[in-house]
Amino acid sequence: MGQRRRARETVLECLYIYEIRGDVTIEEIFPFSSDRHELDDEGAQFAMALLEKTTNNLDELDKIIAKHVDNWDLQRLAIIDKNILRLGMAELSYFPEIPKKVTIDEAIELAKIYGSADSGRFVNGVLDALSKDV
Repeated sequence: MGQRRRARETVLECLYIYEIRGDVTIEEIFPFSSDRHELDDEGAQFAMALLEKTTNNLDELDKIIAKHVDNWDLQRLAIIDKNILRLGMAELSYFPEIPKKVTIDEAIELAKIYGSADSGRFVNGVLDALSKDV
């Protein structure tokens, strides 16, 4: 598994803990997660940059995602799916050097590994629609 995949897994783990706990900062969570996923310096830098862009823009990302999630309240989405959409949307928005297809494919893989049976298809549909607006 490549460093970028591990970095995305680290970001997903951090976002999950951040949302569930609510009483911790990203700076407290990140070292544990990045060590656990065995990130090298480049992977850790990418993970931290993606994590910062995601958490610093959560409200904006949530508004954009909510517009593309038909008949769903964003708060009712599974936490894993919601956070995969958040990190995918942040990557699409703030990392233009990464091809959109790569971002979407990586998000789908995360959804297949960590989400429910339908998560991959759901994430694909939402991020594909979102990518057209970026």
